[in-house]
Amino acid sequence: MRSYRWKTLLVGVFIVMLVQPVSTVQAGFFDRVKEIYKLPEQVEIIEKEYDAAKQQLQEQVKKFDEQKEQLTETIARSKETEERLLAQNKRLMEQNEALQIAIHAAEQDKLDKEARNRKLIWMGVTAIVLVAGYFVSGRLIRVAVWRRQKRSLRK
Repeated sequence: MRSYRWKTLLVGVFIVMLVQPVSTVQAGFFDRVKEIYKLPEQVEIIEKEYDAAKQQLQEQVKKFDEQKEQLTETIARSKETEERLLAQNKRLMEQNEALQIAIHAAEQDKLDKEARNRKLIWMGVTAIVLVAGYFVSGRLIRVAVWRRQKRSLRK
């Protein structure tokens, strides 16, 4: 009975193979067997490709790490430069404030000096006018006194 089952199974498989349409693209049984024996070669090729891809990935990771380190160094240098420039800016602002105060004081001194000079000029002009007025009024008084005396002598 067992041989009957095997015969039936073989006949069924054979009928399925005959009924199944054969495509020109599909390989035959022997080609498939050959492919199975070529699998270790393909596995080796795939392993080599995997190793190459792994090596490339490691190189990329290494390059990425180097770039990361360079970027970190660049950021640190830029922070140092920023801090140095901020300190320099602060010093320059303090110097600017001191210079502004000095300029304001110099301008105030200049204004005070100009005001004092104007006052002195006005005092000088006033003194000259008073002295001139004194001499002129003295002469006018003498002339007036002289004319009175002259009139009183004529009468």
